[in-house]
Amino acid sequence: MTATATKTLEATLAPPTTSKEHRLERTVATYRRALSDAFESGADTQTAVNDVVTPYTLTSYAKDALK
Repeated sequence: MTATATKTLEATLAPPTTSKEHRLERTVATYRRALSDAFESGADTQTAVNDVVTPYTLTSYAKDALK
């Protein structure tokens, strides 16, 4: 019979750099403005929401999440 060896891997996340933290804060603020504008516009279709959020500087993934 063979013995089974098990190893555990432990990872630690490094804190974000100041630059990355500021960029994340700007992205979150932009996303919230776009979300608020989409709701306030009364857009009721994906196309209408797309028209509202297109001008915002967000990734396509973030814009798609708003639709």
